[in-house]
Amino acid sequence: MVCLDLVRIVWRQTFAQVDRRRLARNARTLKARLGPGVRMMASVKANAYGHGAVEASRAFLAGGADALGVATMEEAVGLREAGITADILVYGKLWSESALEALRHDVALTVYEMQELDALSGAAGSGRPARVHVKLDTGMTRLGVRDEGEAVALILRASRMPGVKLEGVYTHFAAADEAPMPGTGRTSVQADQLERVVARARASGAQIPSVHAANSAALLRDARYHYDMVRPGIALYGYEPAPQWGISHGLLPALSWQTQIVRIAEVPAGTPVSYAGTYVTSRTERIATLPVGYADGVPRALSNLGAVRLRSGCAPIVGRVCMDQLMIAVTDLDARVGDQVEIYGAAGPCGSAQRAADQLDTITYELLCAISGRVPRLYV
Repeated sequence: MVCLDLVRIVWRQTFAQVDRRRLARNARTLKARLGPGVRMMASVKANAYGHGAVEASRAFLAGGADALGVATMEEAVGLREAGITADILVYGKLWSESALEALRHDVALTVYEMQELDALSGAAGSGRPARVHVKLDTGMTRLGVRDEGEAVALILRASRMPGVKLEGVYTHFAAADEAPMPGTGRTSVQADQLERVVARARASGAQIPSVHAANSAALLRDARYHYDMVRPGIALYGYEPAPQWGISHGLLPALSWQTQIVRIAEVPAGTPVSYAGTYVTSRTERIATLPVGYADGVPRALSNLGAVRLRSGCAPIVGRVCMDQLMIAVTDLDARVGDQVEIYGAAGPCGSAQRAADQLDTITYELLCAISGRVPRLYV
C-alpha cells in the first residue's frame, strides 16, 4: 500500500501528508486534561476524519488513547484486520447481520432497542458474550432511547441478559460548542438526563462499568462531562471544536494537503478563466493551474473565494473549481511550474482548513472528510 501511494504521488505530485507525531501530541494534550482513571476513546470514524484510520489509530494509542470509536462495523473490522487490538466501539446502528462479525472480532456495539439485545443474545450462544453500550437520546434526536423509563429498562435487561455484557451507557451532546458557561444551556440539560437514568438503573441493581458523553467541545468545556470516559474527535486532529470561543488549546493540525503547479500562463486583460468565465482578468495576469479539483475534495464553492499557500504568499482561487484542476492567480508572486502549493495545512490567512470552513460557513470536519481516496496519504 505504501509503495502504491508513493507511485500515485509521483504520478500527480498531489498528496495529503499526515504527521503521526502531531496526532500523538494532540492525544497527549487532551489526555492531560482528564482526571485520574478517566479513559479516552479516540473517534477514528470516516477514515479518521480523512487522515487514515489505521495510522491515526496507532498514533492516538501511542499518545495515550485507551479505546477507539468508529461509525460502522466495516470500519471496526478494518482496524482489526490491520492488527489493532484495542477496545473498539461501533457508534452506529446495529444490523442483525453484524452480530456474528462483532463477536468474531471482539467489537463492542451500540444498542437502543430491546430486539437488538435479543439478536445479540441469540448470536452469542454459549461462546464469547456480546459487548454492548446502551445509547440514550437526550437531545440529539438521532439515535438512542428517548424515554427515561424505557432507557432504565433496557439497561437493566442488558445487565442481566445471558450472552450479553453491558460495558457502558452513553449519550451524545448536540450543542457542546455553545458559549462555554458551565452548568447552563442544552449540554447541562442533556447531562442531567444521562445522570438521572444512570442513577435509576444503578439503584435498581445494574452494574454500569462506564458512562461517557463528552465529545471534543465538551471535553474542553467542563470536567463535569468527563465522567469515566471521553470521546474526542476533531480536537485529536488538531482543530478547535469551538473556534468561536476564541480560545487556543495548543492543538496542532496534523494534515497538510499539498500539490504542485503544473502550468503558468501569462494572459492579457479581459481573459475569462475556467467554466462560464466567472473570473475575467482585469490586467495582464499570470494564471497557474493545479492538478486538483472537486473530485479530490476541493469544494466547488471555493471558486473565486478560497486561497492556497505558496512559499511566496497567498494565491486566490480564480474561476470555477473543476473536477480535476483549479486555477490560481500568481501575478504578484514568485511562482514557477513545479512549486509546491498547500491546499490545507496550518492555521493562517490561506491554505487552512479552518479558514476555508469559515469562508463556506461550514466546519473543518466536512472539509477533511471530503478529501477523496484518490489523494494518497503520506505518513511522516
